[in-house]
Amino acid sequence: MEKNSLKKHRKGIGGLAVIVALSTALSAVNITQANAAVTLNTIFLPATWGTVVKDTLAPEYEKLTGVKVNVQLIGRDEIHQKMGALFAAQDSSYDIFNLDYNWIPEFGRAGFLVPLDSTLSAADKADFLPKALAVGTYNKQLLGIPQTIHPALLWYRADLYNDAKIKAQFKKDTGSQLVVPTTMNVWEKQAAWFNGKTFNGSKVYGWAAQAAKGYGNVHTWLSFAYSYGCEPLNATFTKSQMSSRKCIDATTQWNKMMKLMPPGANDFTYDSVTQAAQQGTIATAIQWSWGAFATDIPDASKTVGKWSFAQIPGGNGAKGTSHLAEWVISVSKFSKNQEEAKKFVAWLETKKNDVTQASLGGGDPVRISSYSDKTLTGEKLAKTSIDRFRRYPSVLKAMELARPRPFFPGEEAWETLLSSELSAISLGQKTVPVGSKNADAAIDKFLKG
Repeated sequence: MEKNSLKKHRKGIGGLAVIVALSTALSAVNITQANAAVTLNTIFLPATWGTVVKDTLAPEYEKLTGVKVNVQLIGRDEIHQKMGALFAAQDSSYDIFNLDYNWIPEFGRAGFLVPLDSTLSAADKADFLPKALAVGTYNKQLLGIPQTIHPALLWYRADLYNDAKIKAQFKKDTGSQLVVPTTMNVWEKQAAWFNGKTFNGSKVYGWAAQAAKGYGNVHTWLSFAYSYGCEPLNATFTKSQMSSRKCIDATTQWNKMMKLMPPGANDFTYDSVTQAAQQGTIATAIQWSWGAFATDIPDASKTVGKWSFAQIPGGNGAKGTSHLAEWVISVSKFSKNQEEAKKFVAWLETKKNDVTQASLGGGDPVRISSYSDKTLTGEKLAKTSIDRFRRYPSVLKAMELARPRPFFPGEEAWETLLSSELSAISLGQKTVPVGSKNADAAIDKFLKG
């Protein structure tokens, strides 16, 4: 009797297990079917981090959850313009946007972005680089989850800096050692010495950086400004301070260095700098950290593995300080799928996906833990012993002092006004004092409304 009862009991348990398993499976199917009705429309920058989302992560998310994610890739200025138009019309066509962080105050003040604080746990927040989170935050609300950071770094050709003959000739000509520069004066001396010389059949110029009128010259100038202790605006963003002593010194140094760039430097964009670095026509550069990946592409670059990275040199006793570039992901207030959009945004920036994006070339990581992840630290350039992500120690170091653009709603207009005067200075149309004074006048007028 006991054995028969035990058999019946076990049979009952087995039947119950089948029912539970079937119920769980049906629930999963129902969840997927429910999610299949949800489509998230997103806009990302057509940089590597945008293409990684479109080609890899969005399809993976759909397989995992049933939520379809449409990714449209458009240029930086077009994103800003489209967001402005959509928000003005309270249009719900798009759920998620990839933002240049300096737009957070503009759209955040207007209430167009959904707070995302609840999407990250305390442990998650502790793993993000503090300054990366800070520029996604406005009025104490997280409005953009960081996707990628790339502080400006000093790039230098290690093959030139470590060449015994070049080092000896530099010492003979200048009386100084050719070492990685930590001050603006030393860097200027080195750039001047390299400028116009020929190495291995290639003419080399001292350095390159973004310098085109629009915002490129402002982005480069900011690393000079911060490295001289220049504060371009007062603390309340109500007055321009371009004519202050430190800002004059920073602009003067930037303008002197402009003379040591390749021909056509005043039109140099990010792509121009990248191409010069790939072709080996410059000895140094100030460029976004993330852009280094392009110099290690064998089919496109003559300088694979030759670039090394350091901190921006300091000026007049100040510490070298990088201008911070960063892109974040935000959810539209007018989205009809806010909860699903928040889930996707948070999923994109999990520890696993932060590493995945970086490994696929999608920008430098935003999480502290990623910089010690063996997937990244152990990776080598193909057929070499050279670290693929050798810039990471310098990126982490730069993030200790890196500073964003002036973080206020009118920043985009501020850049436009300043860029015009910087362009006139670098073209020799205005002196540094005159251009700075004119910038103060134009910016103050704008700030007063």
